[in-house]
Amino acid sequence: MGEGEPAPAATPPAIKIFISGNSGSKEISNAQHRITMILKSLGIVMEVVDISAPGTEEQRDFMRAGAKKKEGQRFALPPQLFNGEKYCGDYDDFDVANEDDELEEFLGLPRKTPKAVPGKPEDETKPEAENSEKVAAAEGAPAAAPVEGAPTDATPAEAVPAEETSAEPTS
Repeated sequence: MGEGEPAPAATPPAIKIFISGNSGSKEISNAQHRITMILKSLGIVMEVVDISAPGTEEQRDFMRAGAKKKEGQRFALPPQLFNGEKYCGDYDDFDVANEDDELEEFLGLPRKTPKAVPGKPEDETKPEAENSEKVAAAEGAPAAAPVEGAPTDATPAEAVPAEETSAEPTS
């Protein structure tokens, strides 16, 4: 890196997801897959650590020491999520945070988009709809498509009498 070159941008900390690549549990496999799918779709940087792979005993011990185990479990089972050294939670915690639109807070990341406020979506979309009508009117296009079968102010250019529209031959 020379003097005139800018410093490389700091990459955000990766979320560590501890998984098991050879879990016999369909529930665990589905939870692991769902977490990775959601994080990828949101563009969140993640590091997947397979604790069942050879040579990952140290990572497995780190996960077990920092994660919470459920009642009746000997060890904490994957998937478990960490932000650096900080424990975030397991799949159930992740799912609740995702459903409540609090995933960034759960993962300890800055929010990329403003949080949706319940009861306000109608107010937010109303100005947008009015704006699109104004833009359409300014461009000479109709603001909204007419509803089929609804009465219109203008009469059709060529009105076809009802008798002629019948498909039956008249003999």
